[in-house]
Amino acid sequence: MLGCWNEKHMSFFSTNKYSTKEHYLSKEEIGRLVSVSQVKSLSQSEERVVEGLLETRRGADGKISLAQINEVLIKLKNQNQISKYDKEGLMRIFESHFNRIHK
Repeated sequence: MLGCWNEKHMSFFSTNKYSTKEHYLSKEEIGRLVSVSQVKSLSQSEERVVEGLLETRRGADGKISLAQINEVLIKLKNQNQISKYDKEGLMRIFESHFNRIHK
């Protein structure tokens, strides 16, 4: 019984692995990071949807956290608007960007 509970709720716990510390991310940076050249499996229409939701999710000060980005991408994946592989690829790109720029 406990094994079933763990499997069903794994996604809840996995969302905690991303930082909640917000960093500034411009509209241009979002566009560059989400670009189809960065994630080859992402179509242009999927790219626009991801960009739009991430831009909307940023605070009024233009800041967003990896945890917030992950929430947006999980929502899109669960709505079948992007694939699991798109979500994973995008998270790797954003993690790398935040680690490089915002240390």
